[in-house]
Amino acid sequence: MTSDLSGKLTFDQTVPRALAHRQAVGEVFVTDSAPGPDGDHLVAVQVPRAHSLWFDRLVAFHDPFCTAEAARQGSFVVLHRYFGVPVGLPFSLLRWQFQVHDLAAYRDDERSPLQGVLRYRVSGKPAAGGEFGDMKLSGELTIGSVTAMSFSGDVVFFGKEDYAALREFQQARRPAPDPAAAVVTPLDPALVGRRDRRNVAIGDGERFPYVIDTTHPSYFDHAYDHVPGPFIVEGFRQAALVAAVRAGALGSPVAAVLGCSTTFGSFGEFGAVLECAAEVTGVTGGRVSVGLELHQYGKRLATAGIELGPYPS
Repeated sequence: MTSDLSGKLTFDQTVPRALAHRQAVGEVFVTDSAPGPDGDHLVAVQVPRAHSLWFDRLVAFHDPFCTAEAARQGSFVVLHRYFGVPVGLPFSLLRWQFQVHDLAAYRDDERSPLQGVLRYRVSGKPAAGGEFGDMKLSGELTIGSVTAMSFSGDVVFFGKEDYAALREFQQARRPAPDPAAAVVTPLDPALVGRRDRRNVAIGDGERFPYVIDTTHPSYFDHAYDHVPGPFIVEGFRQAALVAAVRAGALGSPVAAVLGCSTTFGSFGEFGAVLECAAEVTGVTGGRVSVGLELHQYGKRLATAGIELGPYPS
């Protein structure tokens, strides 16, 4: 898919961290980018095997979620480098979805980091000079010679003053902080297919409350004025695994995410219980579909659909 141009991309060092919207260099998975044919753009990505979050798994397969995160970072690199979106402009990811096409491409040889090439197609109005803009992205990830994943998303950029006014208005309307938000006990890591309790994003309940630890080096890589989207999606994934196992639709929480579609309607706020409802919606050929909703202050903030399935033997 990227034969001639991908050979010009390198995996020797990361791009500047600000382009990927990360603070720690170790959290940057994008190594290079270049214009591609027909107006598209190519991005090289590499995910380190020793990463404290993405290597916290119980199978010899790289986590497809780590390449979804790489694709999210790559989208910002493309928008900043090739579409004139200023670095530091506030943004909101309204929709993000991906589909895994070849799970075998994620097999870990236990020697090499996962690396691949993303191809992006971009449409919409760039945000120039601090003006509002919205962009649509879609593309594919190639690992080796295999198309491993496809993805798409919608992102909105705000002028800094407009964003500050919006957040001031939203935060002025929220209730007083709820002490219960700070005392959620995380589930046992084995219930969500992990080893490290620190990487568990949810607790137990009729709805799964989020464990919001702002000292986590990956979920909260830098300061946020709202609960970040990637952390919310990780909570969706973990809630989907627990709900599927408890419903008898999935034999083990050690399962792969084969597809994920998330739509955000509003920000999750700190200082109040943020919780996720999860329900199995279908089982077809060993694949389990789970519908999810994010709730806070009695309102639905986001929805998601996640498809789970076994790893290859």
